[in-house]
Amino acid sequence: MNKWIVSAVMVLAVPAASAKVLMSIDAGAGYNLNSLADDSTFIDGTFDLAGDQSAASSPYGLGMEAQNGFYGWAKISLPLLPDVKLKFENLVLDGSNTVTFSESILGETFATNGKVDSSLDLTHVDLGLTIGLPIPVVDIDLGVNFRALLGGFSATGVINGTQQTKEVLFPSATIIPMAYVSAAATIPGVGVKLGGELSTLPLGDSNITDWNIKGTWFAPLPTSMLVKVGVEAGYRRFNMTIADKVAWLDTSDFQSNVTVGGFFVGAALHF
Repeated sequence: MNKWIVSAVMVLAVPAASAKVLMSIDAGAGYNLNSLADDSTFIDGTFDLAGDQSAASSPYGLGMEAQNGFYGWAKISLPLLPDVKLKFENLVLDGSNTVTFSESILGETFATNGKVDSSLDLTHVDLGLTIGLPIPVVDIDLGVNFRALLGGFSATGVINGTQQTKEVLFPSATIIPMAYVSAAATIPGVGVKLGGELSTLPLGDSNITDWNIKGTWFAPLPTSMLVKVGVEAGYRRFNMTIADKVAWLDTSDFQSNVTVGGFFVGAALHF
């Protein structure tokens, strides 16, 4: 529910943003070819998220694939202060498989025999504080990015003889600080903007790294004074490796090694 509230707030803010010189909003949605790396697992290797193992196999393959998503972010620039970037991104992976197993997961015994539908929701909100470098032609921003994961993992199937849904949600109070850098430049005479972003936090056995590169082209429409409409395409890779502890936090319930990567193409808006 939280992710839809955040999304609605950002959409409602679009009309106001067009009237403010120091605020801009970008949004995009489209088709992706994202897939999980073969070694992607969740809950300390219990679930093989990219596998295709059948009944009686271990780990339990769920064959998950990323679904089409969308994003929206706002940038506020104030004199003598860091730029503030607020970004919401929807990232969900769904899968299913026929499995047979009985074991204790997170302190509860599960006995399953049949089809299991699963969902890994990596939807997140980023709050970035950045400073632009005074370099001609290329826009470079450096700073920090604070990420809050809004989703979690859920599985639905016949568990202990009845149809049930079990879920493990990421703690709502967990904020992940990451180093951030972005760069962008427009190709003269073509009107295509090339850019990339990197957010990363290496912490011993745990690591979160999210990067993308993309090209964006806006059509020369009469409405461009209010909103630019165009297309974008690129490549994105998101890795989340969580050990049993991250700094002072007990993350044993969320031990995972998830890598999502692939090409994407879609519509882009700029206010």
